[in-house]
Amino acid sequence: MNNEMKTLSKNNVTLNLIIQIILILIVNSIVFVAISKSIQIKFIVLTGITTLGLIWIYKRYKNTYNLFFNEKYLNLKNRKRERNINLKNIKKIKLTLSDMRIMGLQYYEYKIEFTNENGIFESIRFFISDMNSKLWEFQDLVKKNSSNIVIENKASS
Repeated sequence: MNNEMKTLSKNNVTLNLIIQIILILIVNSIVFVAISKSIQIKFIVLTGITTLGLIWIYKRYKNTYNLFFNEKYLNLKNRKRERNINLKNIKKIKLTLSDMRIMGLQYYEYKIEFTNENGIFESIRFFISDMNSKLWEFQDLVKKNSSNIVIENKASS
């Protein structure tokens, strides 16, 4: 048995940060144009929005993981924590409606639903590119380990 971890989504944390920063910039731009002509009011409102945005980014950042796998486990890893989810506990792998293009590379968002180490139902979202994804290999391993797995590679609402 091969216990070497393979990469499913190693840039997930970075990709999530990019999306959130772009959203904050868009909101700030809209607010800057839309609110009163008083520079003091604009400064106060934009400072508040930016502060709330940074708090939101930090909370999302510490709960976003890069994903790795081997024949038995899905490994969730971020700067502070590492978790191993048994492939038998994965219930669903689903392509979401979210995708993005960065510097010519297309990224797709997937969602994995699973029962965690404490028996609680949980889900995680991650981005993969179509360039070098090991998604198909991961899905095959999960199919071998989990008899009731649902896999949806077509996005639907």
